[in-house]
Amino acid sequence: MVKHTNWRAYREQRLREEMSAHPEYEQAGLDLRLGDMVRERPMELGLTQGEVAERAGITQPALSRIEGGGGIPTLAMLDRIAKAMHTTFTITVGDHAAA
Repeated sequence: MVKHTNWRAYREQRLREEMSAHPEYEQAGLDLRLGDMVRERPMELGLTQGEVAERAGITQPALSRIEGGGGIPTLAMLDRIAKAMHTTFTITVGDHAAA
């Protein structure tokens, strides 16, 4: 068994192992990372979910699902969310190693 210096390093290693064994986990991980990006910026700006949702023209529950990794937004919706937060999202599509 490999020793890790902290819980976060151990968790990251386990997630990598599980993702490589189960492709559906990889997609879930991507969905969660997108949710993290959507959730973190409004916190930096002091905006509530309701304020971001209203500015983006979506419902607060829809934004909450996206933040939780359960809602899959369209590119147009992501664009509206980004504009509501005065930010941009950079999304890579395809094999990262192929670049």
